[in-house]
Amino acid sequence: MELTTCIICYFEHISGVASSPAIYHPRRPRASPLWQVVRLAWDDLLSAYEKKYRPTMGPLRPESVAAVEAFSRCGDLAVGFTRHVCTDCGHQHLLAFTCKARHLCPACHQRRTLQIAHWIAHHVCLPVPHRQFVFTIPKILRGIFRKRRHLLTHLFHSATTCLRDAFRTVLNLPDGRLAAAAAVHTFGDYLVFHPHLHVLAAHGLFDDQGRFHCLPDHCLAQLTELFRHQFLHALHEAKLVSDHKIADLLSWKNSGFHVHADTDLVRPSDIKGRQRLAEYLLRAPFSLQKITWNPETHTVIYRSRRSYHTKANFQVFTATDFLAAVVDHIPPKGQQTIRYYGLYSNRSRGSPRPAHPVVLRPPRSQKPPAEKSPPSAVQILLIPPPEKATARALRPLWRDLIQSVWATDPLQCPCCRGSLRRVESISRPEAVEFFLRLHGLWEGLVNLPPPPDPPFDIDTLEPINPPWPAIREWIPADDTDPQAVYPEDILSTHWVPTEIRLDDERTLVLDPS
Repeated sequence: MELTTCIICYFEHISGVASSPAIYHPRRPRASPLWQVVRLAWDDLLSAYEKKYRPTMGPLRPESVAAVEAFSRCGDLAVGFTRHVCTDCGHQHLLAFTCKARHLCPACHQRRTLQIAHWIAHHVCLPVPHRQFVFTIPKILRGIFRKRRHLLTHLFHSATTCLRDAFRTVLNLPDGRLAAAAAVHTFGDYLVFHPHLHVLAAHGLFDDQGRFHCLPDHCLAQLTELFRHQFLHALHEAKLVSDHKIADLLSWKNSGFHVHADTDLVRPSDIKGRQRLAEYLLRAPFSLQKITWNPETHTVIYRSRRSYHTKANFQVFTATDFLAAVVDHIPPKGQQTIRYYGLYSNRSRGSPRPAHPVVLRPPRSQKPPAEKSPPSAVQILLIPPPEKATARALRPLWRDLIQSVWATDPLQCPCCRGSLRRVESISRPEAVEFFLRLHGLWEGLVNLPPPPDPPFDIDTLEPINPPWPAIREWIPADDTDPQAVYPEDILSTHWVPTEIRLDDERTLVLDPS
């Protein structure tokens, strides 16, 4: 009786009859426009990829195929789920499995983004000023990395080396240590291939005594030219560009290289600001809010900023073209999309770090501060060091992320507001069918209406009546097969025995009963 009451309450909350702002409602993955595009165009993309897309995008990687197939099953209760039971009223809640695919599934990638960004802001970054830098390269060099993503390592090393050398020159610290986290983006507006690097770096260097030296304002004017020569030298050493191409690129008035530095610094105490920048470093290649799916024309309208070339703020894709552009930004297996350098590297985080870093700021050119005010040259920040734990243990849980984003508890019972306790994970097909039938969810998920007996129209699923008069004209006159001469017997309800003529002119009648 209690189970029946809980199931009724479950449907009331889903239908909105007894809705409450504190109740968590799971997402509907099949309502996503991306899921509809994958369902319609994935098979067409597989058949047309070798001829249409491989010359420009390279071979279709197995991990990309696995990610798309896993995304098509993400959040589907028919694949498997975790069963939770309320400890007070016995209400059962089913939580579907997820695909955990990065750069494709919006929900799974966003959860990964929030987890890593929270970990970077709270446990990686030290309480010092931070700034974001963006390193871009000219369009003529981007094709080098499209089919060979492992070469993006040169972009990582050139950008971080450029920052380190520039900071050391300005601060006159030959042994100063950089503290930075860098993430590569292979996408631009409208999903074009545009590799560039985002770096969240401390705005200064650490010395051997653990003191942090801040950079003065407006001291990075030559950063673009330094990055330009660092990157071209790295490509030349790897024999990726020739001497003639290097000379040609150095002769350009507008080089195409650019280093953008945010004008606003993130203060040492602004943890949310560092987390916001870290989330931007890890963002997905596309946004579901920008996708408009037209099922009638099988086209995708993707809206973004106004394009310089088309003078429009949208672009129309066919279903296969849009899906190919999305799959192109799935990183290869083993590729590190985010790396840590200097004091934020894995090796440095394992060694003792300054628990109370002293921030040394450059002297200001304005009038000196009043006598009673404390000196602004040295600022001691008393921040306790984090407890020793693994990186995975320091990341927030799925329940914490839902509470921080939607202000609801996903493990709260919708009937009595008690706590839901995890009982078991179910993936066996017979067990999945049993519990879905128990909750009344089996019919709406996987039990599709079967098609009629053949022959039938594949579009309308209406039966097709064969033209029996025309068929009779093609039957030879000496054919004594009753099922061929009288096809109506096949559709009749009368039982016709199967007969086999023997060699001694006798007939053997087979009774299937």
